[in-house]
Amino acid sequence: MFRAFPDRIIPEIFHGRISLKTALITGIGGFLGGHLATIAANRFRIVGLYHTFPVEIPNIRTLYGSLTDRTALLKILNKIQPDAIIHNAAMANPDDCEANPSEAEAVNVGSSEFLAKWCEENHRRLVFISTDMVFDGTKGNYREEDKVNPLSVYAKTKAEAEKTVLAHCGNSLICRIALMYGRGVLNRPYGSEWLERKLIKRKNGIEINPVVLFSDQYRSMISVSNAAEAVIEATPKDIRGILHVAGSQRISRFDFGKKLCAVLNIPETFIVSAKYDDANIQTPRPKDVSLNISKARALLSIEFPDIETGLRQIYR
Repeated sequence: MFRAFPDRIIPEIFHGRISLKTALITGIGGFLGGHLATIAANRFRIVGLYHTFPVEIPNIRTLYGSLTDRTALLKILNKIQPDAIIHNAAMANPDDCEANPSEAEAVNVGSSEFLAKWCEENHRRLVFISTDMVFDGTKGNYREEDKVNPLSVYAKTKAEAEKTVLAHCGNSLICRIALMYGRGVLNRPYGSEWLERKLIKRKNGIEINPVVLFSDQYRSMISVSNAAEAVIEATPKDIRGILHVAGSQRISRFDFGKKLCAVLNIPETFIVSAKYDDANIQTPRPKDVSLNISKARALLSIEFPDIETGLRQIYR
């Protein structure tokens, strides 16, 4: 159970910017969610919702919350009355979404619509975390206004959620996040840390096979802490619509692997390149969803470092 907050003042709202005192972060136990919470805790009062893994973060109140249990979720919202919601939780594994499309729709789209309507009715701010995978990857260097064309069930639900958030909440922002790298803040394995874990196992002789990475699949990879900084800076600002949050480089997974090997002092022979077109992958994934971040650079004060700088900041 959670304790009620003391009496609070309804936030001042002017042109989409709020005097933000309390923020609710869904998916606080996730790779990005943990970083969002720890960074935001220095600026706002934070309440985090978790689902799969119980979460304990110093100075942050965490609660269990199911995105599909609307009655319980409404009680939490009405009790906490957050000034802003950062909706980070999602059914995010593309293969799971492909196998369970109805569940993916309910979690990713249904919850987003519910939160958008609550924020609109209560004059609150909603920041929705989306993905670069809403694009089909045929051209790269995508801008915010480019047409989406999602290939997988996961990407389709995120694209649909973007539409419903913008349709139902006037004071909303969609942050499309590129593929993230780095380390999570909680003591548990994250899927996004898989490459580092595989390389270290190879170095320690636990695994003998090299790691296969695509040389023809491109992203604008960003460190998870950098992505979180961007989202937290954007949350109280008068920024609505869509914002791309990504690194400054277009890079293949294989070239990223080489840079990670260098910073970890691991031989490049531990990785091998492969072609995405030659792989037998059931869930379709786009080949080049590099993002243009001109808008983010113009609106935010933070830096978007290159891959080498980002890796050194993590592994120094």
